[in-house]
Amino acid sequence: MIIDPHAHIAPEAFIDDVRAGRFGSEVYIESGEPWEYLVLNTLVLGKENIHRNNLPQETYDVDMRLGHMKQMGVDRQILSVVPPMTFYGLDAGLNLELAASLNDSLSSLAQKHPGQFSCMATVPLQAPQKAAEELERAVKAGHLGVEIGSNVAGGNLDDPALDVPIFIHPIDVMGSQDRLKNYHLRNFIGNPLDTTIAVACLIFGGVLDRFPDIRFYLSHVGGFVPWIRGRWQHGYGEREETKIHGAKAPEEYFERFFYDTIIHNAEAFKYAVNTLGADKFLYGTDYPFDMGYLGAAREIPGLADLTERDQEKILCGNAQKLFKL
Repeated sequence: MIIDPHAHIAPEAFIDDVRAGRFGSEVYIESGEPWEYLVLNTLVLGKENIHRNNLPQETYDVDMRLGHMKQMGVDRQILSVVPPMTFYGLDAGLNLELAASLNDSLSSLAQKHPGQFSCMATVPLQAPQKAAEELERAVKAGHLGVEIGSNVAGGNLDDPALDVPIFIHPIDVMGSQDRLKNYHLRNFIGNPLDTTIAVACLIFGGVLDRFPDIRFYLSHVGGFVPWIRGRWQHGYGEREETKIHGAKAPEEYFERFFYDTIIHNAEAFKYAVNTLGADKFLYGTDYPFDMGYLGAAREIPGLADLTERDQEKILCGNAQKLFKL
């Protein structure tokens, strides 16, 4: 069996709610070519932002998704919403309603296709108590974990537990409106950079010490984390700012994180696996987006150079353990 825990969807039942005008003028569908757009009117760091997010058919068409899974050799996806659908820049009450609609749509889809789909919840992280209550409700409905953004409307994750993993995916990335706005750098650099910032804040902000049982699953091989960890370790020995929240040395925390496989380079992938350990890696595609890995699962660059045992851990076993499948 091959399990993909990094697969995004815009559930069709939720899209139907948006088309019906359930969420007013802050979330709506806009016509376009070659696809429609999900439009969000949000606040990021106090500034108004209009996000137009592509809605290609692959994001919501389940039959198309199942066909693509067969082509890639994927047996099961653990579905999470398209990252901008975390809606942290909206009113917390509205986002709770949005999250409930999304979570109900996801759990319904998983119940209709129990052999192919499981799901992770989304929660209104700008309101922690409401987020915790919605997560508890979603887990009771069958969700295996929760997806959160790499920041909360521009605020870092050290600004808090159910025993489920937390999937961190970049959203509203730093620099997307200035130095990273050209050449798709907001994705090439901004996405892994924002994940890296999120991890640094969890470590140095003391979050991992306050919540020692939380497990995090990081998108895009953890951003720059596998390659910058030595700089953090050195800095911890040199700079007092790293200790103001009582954090221990960074190297004591990396085993608390799990990483997907999306790096598109065999040597980089093997370096990350060899230094962090095969037990910490879960296959991921970022389906259906073009910056994901949409090839055959067993042809991930560098995977064939690992032992057969480690390959099976990455393709299936580690996801089964983390998500208790």
